[in-house]
Amino acid sequence: MNSSVMEENILKKVMKHVPMGLVVSREGRKRKVYYINQMAHEMLGYTREEYIQKVEGGWSKFMDLDLKDIIRDYHEKIMAGEPFEVTAPAMKKNGDMRWLLLQVVIRMELEPVSYVTMLDVTDRMEESRRQAREREYLRECASRDSMTRLLNRGTMESLIQRKLERAGDGAYAYITLDIDNFKQINDIYGHWVGDGVILGLSGILSKQFGGGAYVGRMGGDEFAVFLTEANDREAIRRQAQEVLRELRQQKERMGLSEEPSASIGIAFYPEGGTSFQELYHRADEALYQVKKEKKNGVAVYA
Repeated sequence: MNSSVMEENILKKVMKHVPMGLVVSREGRKRKVYYINQMAHEMLGYTREEYIQKVEGGWSKFMDLDLKDIIRDYHEKIMAGEPFEVTAPAMKKNGDMRWLLLQVVIRMELEPVSYVTMLDVTDRMEESRRQAREREYLRECASRDSMTRLLNRGTMESLIQRKLERAGDGAYAYITLDIDNFKQINDIYGHWVGDGVILGLSGILSKQFGGGAYVGRMGGDEFAVFLTEANDREAIRRQAQEVLRELRQQKERMGLSEEPSASIGIAFYPEGGTSFQELYHRADEALYQVKKEKKNGVAVYA
């Protein structure tokens, strides 16, 4: 056996047993498969003939990919005959979905010929997605108060400051609240009742201001709401009064001898400030004006 025949036989064995799918096909209007190794069709559960029929019918017939997008995105590499990678889901014969990593080279000679190797990366993709979900969960946990699941102080400050930096002529309001005589509630009824009042107020705020507003627990019994649409100032004052009314109704549910109440301060952008710190302090000044006078009320910084 001469060396060229031996090399050809070795090459055939390598191509047959290489640990990934391999397909060589003529591209164009009439696609034709020149070569397919055993792993390429077994990877998706098809016979050789079924798989050739699938490929010649069009890659997008059984893989979720758009050839027009691929030609556009990799045009330069295709014309230069350089390799590129595409990851796409493909359907097995039994209906299961698998993720395949395709490494593609297209040679432009007398006719375009594609050399495609395929690797099943389903486990890798699922692990990557699991890790992404875990990272998102950890980010979510880090951004929220552990008890109420409202935004925490750091997140509130960061979100509000970013919003204000590109505020322009926007109408914004910062509302700060804290529960009146909260220490006494804890001392008389116990911390579990105090926690119940905290959770009750967080639910009321989410209900009243949910949607486009940022609602957060700033720490202890202090809460904040940042409204990104604050043109109707009188309506915002009425909403704040409604929060107080609903909070007072927690008395019987919590088994309290007196109605729980809160003090609320409001600062509007821009006269109340143009940064988080300015709005925070001005709303706080309005809140403590309520504390000094009668509690259980609403004041607007002026």
